[in-house]
Amino acid sequence: MQEQPQQMVARGYDAVAERYAELERDAPWPRLAWLDDLLARLPGGVRVLDLGCGNGLPAGERIVRRHRLTGVDVSPRQVELARANVPAGEFATGDILALDLPRGAFAAVTAFYTFDHLPRERLPEMFGLVHGWLAESGLLLCCVEVEDTPGVVADWLGAPMYFSSYEPGTSRRLLTGAGFDILRDEIVAQLEGGHEVSYLWLLARKR
Repeated sequence: MQEQPQQMVARGYDAVAERYAELERDAPWPRLAWLDDLLARLPGGVRVLDLGCGNGLPAGERIVRRHRLTGVDVSPRQVELARANVPAGEFATGDILALDLPRGAFAAVTAFYTFDHLPRERLPEMFGLVHGWLAESGLLLCCVEVEDTPGVVADWLGAPMYFSSYEPGTSRRLLTGAGFDILRDEIVAQLEGGHEVSYLWLLARKR
């Protein structure tokens, strides 16, 4: 039976968790600058959901300074690391498209380098789920790659990994179509293991 994308992503991140953590040490990624913008828009003590939380660093550690963090990742190894790195957060292993979370429970949702590991045809469904989990006027911060990639498996840090993405115009359209108003968006390049990769960053508010 063919391995499903979420199974491949879980197995891949289990295998490369420590190597992945080294990538951001080559050059700062834009993640924290965007996260700080999001957090500055929130009152203290609210609930924040981090989809694809990884090992909890650096985003989870920053979130728990003033807010209540729930992190979810498909990789058991990454969740294990997150619990050790950010003991003040709550973390669970799971497929983000299959989560059973209460509606309106979160003031903000973040997803860093996460949605590109979903089949792109399920991105509208993902945005719809996030819309439901957010409280009134809640915020979503996410990034997606900018290539028109219908779904590929590539060697990534020595492990097979699934990737899929739309070009930026489609990603923006799907987000607004799911009931969000885009507050900020920008294409930003970053270095990953000596290679430049561009992402569309999106900060949006639930209508």
